[in-house]
Amino acid sequence: MKIRKEIQMQYDTLLRIRRELHQIPETGFDTYKTMAYITQQIPIMVSEYDGFSGVFYLQGQNKKCLGFRCELDGLPIREKNSFTYASFNGNMHACGHDAHMAIMICTLLYFIQYPPKYSLLFIFQPAEESGGGANYMIQKGIFEKYGIEYLLAVHVFPHLKDKIGCCKGVLMARSCEIKVIVRGKSVHAAHSEQGIDVIKILYQFLNWVDELKGNLKSDLIHFGRMNCGEVCNAVAAYGVLEGTMRCFDDINYDMIRTQMIRQLSIIDEEYHSTSEIIFSEGYEKVVNDEKLNEYVLQIAKEDYVEMKPLYLSEDFSFYRKKSPCCLYLCGLSSEEDLHSSSFDLKEEECLKAVEMNVSLAERIFCEMM
Repeated sequence: MKIRKEIQMQYDTLLRIRRELHQIPETGFDTYKTMAYITQQIPIMVSEYDGFSGVFYLQGQNKKCLGFRCELDGLPIREKNSFTYASFNGNMHACGHDAHMAIMICTLLYFIQYPPKYSLLFIFQPAEESGGGANYMIQKGIFEKYGIEYLLAVHVFPHLKDKIGCCKGVLMARSCEIKVIVRGKSVHAAHSEQGIDVIKILYQFLNWVDELKGNLKSDLIHFGRMNCGEVCNAVAAYGVLEGTMRCFDDINYDMIRTQMIRQLSIIDEEYHSTSEIIFSEGYEKVVNDEKLNEYVLQIAKEDYVEMKPLYLSEDFSFYRKKSPCCLYLCGLSSEEDLHSSSFDLKEEECLKAVEMNVSLAERIFCEMM
């Protein structure tokens, strides 16, 4: 992808901002230090800003408004990297949100230098990883206040190298976390037949889940954590199983939940146990607007990759309740997956995302005329 000279000249700024942010990761809504840093990087020439909510507004001659969104929060992961800008506070920007912020600041700085005719809103959103951040921004009324007509976002993505990934329709899955709690009866191992063994119960439930998964075409169910019992020589009377579910179809999502609840009820009746299953609210599907995806294709040209729906999830999904949205992927050469404690990236690979943001804005502004 050809990157204009004015954006190439931002490389040192992008590198510095990304690495300084990488050293101060915060989680959830507790992103005050991060937001204070961002506010320091943005000149006072913006028309309006709310440093607490993370909103910066550039008003053009025409109030028709295009929005950009990025995330502020990191993850509670202890970083294993040893480079000079590594984090040492027990958190880590292991999902590239530091790069997203740097990309967006450079996009904002470009439009301060080259003011567009139309208006722009830059949303720095907390709590993407833990959930609640997107709905918080929506509840602040920013779509109504600024009249956002379209909303764009970028996510860095390993293994795509120098490509731009996107698709029309569903890009990321609907998701929720699952917690299964089973209560049985503990007795000494010498009299195990008199107990109600939750390990045996959860084993049977997991076997049923494996059979269910064999009948699913595109949905994902995975249990990654189980904790049972207190001592090795007694029947476990309490167990917790935790996992995740990802679906591209809302009907399947509801059906799987119903089947899990019913199966646990059947197992409880058989073993005389007491179970409950808790589903988090989770994220909705990320659905890209067809027209905005077409703009991504037109700009990226031969660097465009048509993505198949991903089992990843993102709370960017909630914004489509308010306006047409598009989330595209900025390819990285990194071999480390997102959320890895060794994740890192090359900042020069992020310049193409700044170019994409600017070019998409210019293309959308042409439509707004």
